[in-house]
Amino acid sequence: MEFITATYRVPWDDHLAEKAQAIAVSMTVGSWTDLPDARKPHLRRYLGEVGRVVQDGPSGLFEIRYPLDNVRPSISSLLTVVFGKLSLDGAIRLERLDLPEAFAEALPGPAFGIPGLRALLGVERRPLVMSIFKSENGRNLREFESAFEEQIQGGVDLVKDDEIFMADHNAPLVDRIRAARDALSRREARTGQRGLYIPVLSGSPKEILDKALSWVEAGAQGFLVAAYTLGLDVLVDLRRAGISVPLILHPAFAGGQIGSPERGIHPALFLGQLPRLAGADVVLYPSPYGSVAMPKPESLAVADALRRREPRPPLLPGPSAGIHAGVLPQLFQDFGRDIVINAGGAVHGHPGGTRVGAQILVEAAARFEETRDGSLPPQREATKP
Repeated sequence: MEFITATYRVPWDDHLAEKAQAIAVSMTVGSWTDLPDARKPHLRRYLGEVGRVVQDGPSGLFEIRYPLDNVRPSISSLLTVVFGKLSLDGAIRLERLDLPEAFAEALPGPAFGIPGLRALLGVERRPLVMSIFKSENGRNLREFESAFEEQIQGGVDLVKDDEIFMADHNAPLVDRIRAARDALSRREARTGQRGLYIPVLSGSPKEILDKALSWVEAGAQGFLVAAYTLGLDVLVDLRRAGISVPLILHPAFAGGQIGSPERGIHPALFLGQLPRLAGADVVLYPSPYGSVAMPKPESLAVADALRRREPRPPLLPGPSAGIHAGVLPQLFQDFGRDIVINAGGAVHGHPGGTRVGAQILVEAAARFEETRDGSLPPQREATKP
């Protein structure tokens, strides 16, 4: 029999082994001792098993092995089984999931990942650079075209919508897709550089599927999805529906799950392992440097989880928030070349304007590509916005 093994962190208790046993029963078959004896043989194959129970300082770690038959091939099913009602049980954090190959293979995984995105954009070595539209709500199509042109003339590889951009009545998405495609085609004809526009994809799960299919047909080159407000299975559904453009995951609404070392879900699992299974190609999440900074060990652990090469292609991490030219040497030193430089304020708030702000970041990425050891040579001084 195959098992999903979940590891949990709780305050240490000398009776933790007994508590773990009670959890293994309640999260799989309900109450073992109260069931009629005649039913126990039938249910035994669904009963959870306790693995190791160890003390880790003031915390305790314990494992529960869930029979694979208890879980359907979806992220919602997995999380409900291993952490559904258990998440309500006070100070407990889901630290790790070890999944059998059969479960991982039943989910779509990324369509592109690092190798596919690099091939799509024609960028072999350096970090990718993505700028973020700001102040989009209410912007008309001409204003969109002007702002988009400034960003791509600065040399960025990708331009994405702000995740809060919903009021697009004056610049409908199909019109933006076509305008961006034309602008990127002109740049490629002139410079040879390829690029992508990543609009935000929002709505109910059914609306998102219908919109995505329609917009890909209209020429959409990728989507930004706030999948933690919808459930990660929206990515699964998009992949299973045949949406074969890059999907960039925004972490909106994830903070309540990853913000505490005592509760919720470890960031490497929630922002790393699960999005890989679901079908993201890039995951944006807090860097260690900004006003919403994630502790560096956890931020690096997310990147490591995204860039593991088995059983799916590695994904591009996008450590975000507080990214500007002044932190790029540290960013490169900490995260290496397989990242997305994701910046908004550093682009649009530069004293020289949007185009110059974009150029500063692109030039820093290009200098990184020229080095062999991952270090940065001296660079010109850049003004922090």
